[in-house]
Amino acid sequence: MLSLTRDEALEFVDNRLAIKDAEKLFVKDRFLLLNELIVAFHNNIPFQTLTNLAVRPDIRHIPNFDEMKDDLFSGKGGMCIALNGFFHAVLLALGYDCYYVTAGRMWDNDIKSHAIIIVQNLCQTNDVFLVDVGLGYPTLNAVALDFELESPTVVELVWWGKIVRLPSENGKAEQCPYFSRMRKPRHPADMGKFGFGHREVADQWNNVYEFKLEPQSFEELRNIVDVNIYQNISHVLSRSLRLVQWKENRATIIINNHLMTEEEEGAFRYVLLETDKDIVDAVVHEFPVFEREFVENAIKQWRQLCRMQSC
Repeated sequence: MLSLTRDEALEFVDNRLAIKDAEKLFVKDRFLLLNELIVAFHNNIPFQTLTNLAVRPDIRHIPNFDEMKDDLFSGKGGMCIALNGFFHAVLLALGYDCYYVTAGRMWDNDIKSHAIIIVQNLCQTNDVFLVDVGLGYPTLNAVALDFELESPTVVELVWWGKIVRLPSENGKAEQCPYFSRMRKPRHPADMGKFGFGHREVADQWNNVYEFKLEPQSFEELRNIVDVNIYQNISHVLSRSLRLVQWKENRATIIINNHLMTEEEEGAFRYVLLETDKDIVDAVVHEFPVFEREFVENAIKQWRQLCRMQSC
């Protein structure tokens, strides 16, 4: 199980997330602290596929516990299992009541390959909140799931976002409530630049993922994600370059050979990275936690994989 001591969690929160006196804040207002932790995590820890691309496909594996800790304490980040897995460990060590669930993503043909966090008993007994710091675009607050039909609509980068409660298959109340996370493009013409144009219907709400409030162990999640993503080189996250981070609450995104920097809320400057050197330069400049030699090797491995798959 991915776990941290209280001292390790406080060290990460203090040094990497720059949140002081977390213990006092937890006692004073744990809901407020949770949202501060979520925002700080997005601003300091990137979602990225680079470390996976740097490994030859035939020897790829999901990071183990120690590798995840190293990548998160160093600020390198990772994909959903590392980000949400580690954040869950931080929350648990601080005293939050939380557990993992898996979600089936729309672009994975509903294969349950995404790990998310459920926090309960936060503001009052039996309340339930979704926390997701590992999707690759922002969920900048804990989302209450106590609504009857759907959550309020919010801005999520270039989308409108909401969560909808789904009906049970037999029309009866289910023991584990069932939800769909949905989004709709705010600027449909720009979706292709984000690599999502083929997935979205411009004027409709699109299903991002579905999940039940059914707790799972970290080991179960790790095995699912390992098979469906890390060892599956046809999966989009195993064959595409993606780095996403918020800096002072503005997004910096690299997807393959495109650099996108958010200048105003939802308004981006787009730069085409024409050569591999341009890509390496952009990654090193925008994500300086990665050394140039490491990035060059990752891009080389990625290009070899692309030639194999004609991607």
